[in-house]
Amino acid sequence: MLKSIFSDFKNGVVSIFKGKPNPQNIYSIDGRVPFTQGVVFGIQHIFAMFIANIAPILIVFSTIGLLNAPAEYTSFASNAVRSAIFIAGIGTIIQLLFGARLPIVIGTSFTFVGLFCSFYKGVPNVFSQESIDAYYTIMASIIIGGIFIGVLGPFVKWWGKIIKPIVPAVVVLGIGLSLLSVGAEYFLGGSSVISSDISNNVYIFYIIVAVFTLIVGILWSLFIKGIWKNLNIIVAMVLGYLLALIFNYTVAPGMLDFSALSFKTVTDFINVPYFVDFSKLRFEPLPIVLTCLVFLVATVEGIGDSSAVCKGGLNRSITQRELGGVLTVDGLSSMLAGMFGALPLTTFSQNVGIVAQTKMVNRFTIFIGACFLVIAGFFPPLANLLLTIPYCVLGGAIIIVFGSIAVTGMSMIKDEGFTEKNIAIVSLSICLGFGITLVSSFFDRLNSGGEALENLSIIISNPVINMFIIAMILSWALPNDMHISFKKKQDTENEK
Repeated sequence: MLKSIFSDFKNGVVSIFKGKPNPQNIYSIDGRVPFTQGVVFGIQHIFAMFIANIAPILIVFSTIGLLNAPAEYTSFASNAVRSAIFIAGIGTIIQLLFGARLPIVIGTSFTFVGLFCSFYKGVPNVFSQESIDAYYTIMASIIIGGIFIGVLGPFVKWWGKIIKPIVPAVVVLGIGLSLLSVGAEYFLGGSSVISSDISNNVYIFYIIVAVFTLIVGILWSLFIKGIWKNLNIIVAMVLGYLLALIFNYTVAPGMLDFSALSFKTVTDFINVPYFVDFSKLRFEPLPIVLTCLVFLVATVEGIGDSSAVCKGGLNRSITQRELGGVLTVDGLSSMLAGMFGALPLTTFSQNVGIVAQTKMVNRFTIFIGACFLVIAGFFPPLANLLLTIPYCVLGGAIIIVFGSIAVTGMSMIKDEGFTEKNIAIVSLSICLGFGITLVSSFFDRLNSGGEALENLSIIISNPVINMFIIAMILSWALPNDMHISFKKKQDTENEK
């Protein structure tokens, strides 16, 4: 496997640029299309994933208190956003030329959001020393986890056999369910706004912005046809932001915070994303183990997404060489992201949907779009502008994304069939894996029982981990025929 990934590197690079530009190549994985056509459809891919690429960073950094940190720490969030854009571009290019060589885009994964937020021991959305500790714990865990999956990826031919098809379906459902409360909180303005002392007469305008953003996204999906349909999130956020801007200067002062848009030197306009301070990284055993476990969960999702690209866009099954390339590049890109202060990367479902819907599988167009991501990562004003997006706008847009993730998981479960075994696996995964995380008093008891129980609390407070473990165990422990024991007993009695 490892040899096959490296053996034809030259072919992977040459094939994407071979021949004269041809408009019909848009439906071919290799070859060039006219540059203007490549720009349009390349940017379409970028628009589909751009907001979702930085949303996990906004959520995690907000929760650990780094969006409203003192001046010396505000650069953490800005650099994370720029790095996420930059590394997503770099990772996608490597994936196109060297890794899977499939028409896929990689970006920041939502899978890790709940886990990384749990690393923070302070008051949510409030800056403290624990914010810095959480930041360096998260980055250290990402670097180790990325190396772990990068090394494991080429050998997926062997270990991938233990993951039965129902498990990725449960994982995707779990990711969607785990993010619903986050989406709802942001839809309602974010915890800092909800708990603030602003009057209800002002607070209602935050709800109006969120509802307006949501409605715009829904209407765009209903009335716009073709590939432009997939721009619903970016359009909703732009129009929602404009409404928030109007309210900010009329009825709801302070809805937008422009303090990050202060430019005094040339480096404020153009700058290279920078590495974290490696001397401050916190390599803590439990967070590293949990992060590696969630990386395994993310690989399960990546296997499903990349397989969907091949089936939906290329009408064939994915090869072992392609699958190994997907996971290896995702892991090493995530390691690089951690070194630059960003969050882990994975194959993006939004772009998988575009390929499956349009059958436009040309790698050259995605390559052009990825180049735009790399260039955009050098401009701090873009990252800082994104940090001014109010939570109500973000919530109005991403609540659609979070809901769709859960529905995608349901659809994957449906494709596997509602056998008695699958129903048992899904039911127990939801009720135990997800349901237990809703009992806050149980976690209060664990957290008051000493360090060992606190560590257990961290582990089982993540519904995605819980659902993955339960689904994995049950997929092997339960018989395919749930009545097999009863039938054997009945046959024995009949013989008598």
